[in-house]
Amino acid sequence: MNKTVKFLFITFWIILSRVYDAYCTYQFTPDLDREANPLVSILGLGWTPLLIIIGLLLFYIIYTYYKSVYQEFDFLPTEKGLSFSTFLSFIYLGRKAHWTTAFFQAPNSAERFHFYIGNVLSKALVFAGIVSTIMWLLINYTDWYLTDYHSAAVIYAILIVGTIAIVFFWNKELYKKYLAGQ
Repeated sequence: MNKTVKFLFITFWIILSRVYDAYCTYQFTPDLDREANPLVSILGLGWTPLLIIIGLLLFYIIYTYYKSVYQEFDFLPTEKGLSFSTFLSFIYLGRKAHWTTAFFQAPNSAERFHFYIGNVLSKALVFAGIVSTIMWLLINYTDWYLTDYHSAAVIYAILIVGTIAIVFFWNKELYKKYLAGQ
């Protein structure tokens, strides 16, 4: 698919699905008393700060996605023979470390961070848009889903597991390129 078409399609889907999610949330709980988003349920934010934060994050992710589509960034290490575990940390951090280090350390450059976010979180938002759209369609157009099956914990579990899978498979694809270049 053409880079521009792909970029526009994915960007459109991300924005559309986030707007649909906000619209349905407002219809479901205008005062946010039943909202599961931690910005609301834990921090107690109202609509205005919630939408500002989500809008800024959305803008940042789309900007980094744009960079990842139209600019080159070489994530791959030049050193040969890295294990997949070490490779995982290198992709994120820009240096060799144990893969768990990526949970509590930042990349060696802001540029690496931006390209990583653009590659990973754009895909995660596409997935989140699919999950939230299906959830809202089930809530709005079935009698059984909300009362018998809906659970914020299950939705968050699906989102977390799906995002981990997206990160894993993206890294696995890069690792295959790395091995092919050896």
